[in-house]
Amino acid sequence: MESIRPDNTDPIPLRPTPSQFGTIMMRFVGLLAIAIAILAFVYSR
Repeated sequence: MESIRPDNTDPIPLRPTPSQFGTIMMRFVGLLAIAIAILAFVYSR
């Protein structure tokens, strides 16, 4: 059985990791909205 080898010896590229920027921004905006809601509630009392 013949072994199949690639032409170049570069390491196999790993799949690109999805950017975490979107999830970080969503968490930041969510926590900011919660903080604003709590402060508004406390201020209105």
